[in-house]
Amino acid sequence: MNARRSPAEHLPLSPHVFQILLSLLHADLHGYSILKDIARRTDGEMVLGTSTVYAALKRMAASGLLSDVAGPAEDESGGPPRQYYRITELGRSVAREEGLRIRKLHGMVTAGALLGPLGAPAGAEERP
Repeated sequence: MNARRSPAEHLPLSPHVFQILLSLLHADLHGYSILKDIARRTDGEMVLGTSTVYAALKRMAASGLLSDVAGPAEDESGGPPRQYYRITELGRSVAREEGLRIRKLHGMVTAGALLGPLGAPAGAEERP
């Protein structure tokens, strides 16, 4: 039922949901791997707790953005089997739409002179 929703109906995404989708674009991962991937890709600017990630994964799977998949056969962590997640076509479309939305916002910010060019000194964007 939810999987029939259009990508635009999921927008805007919260930053952590968008980051989870980005983590799953190229590989099936389990929750802890997603958590570590987000911290790595954001240079530690976004560090999520396990409860945040697992609650989001559950909601995202229920809304059709992700699906549960079997982990690799060589995954022998010594504990209970890990739950792996895969981005669905809907999830991929939603991630793309969110990326386009962010690109548009970036254009508004730069065109409006809120921010100067990347790496410009602070205050360079101010008008005389």
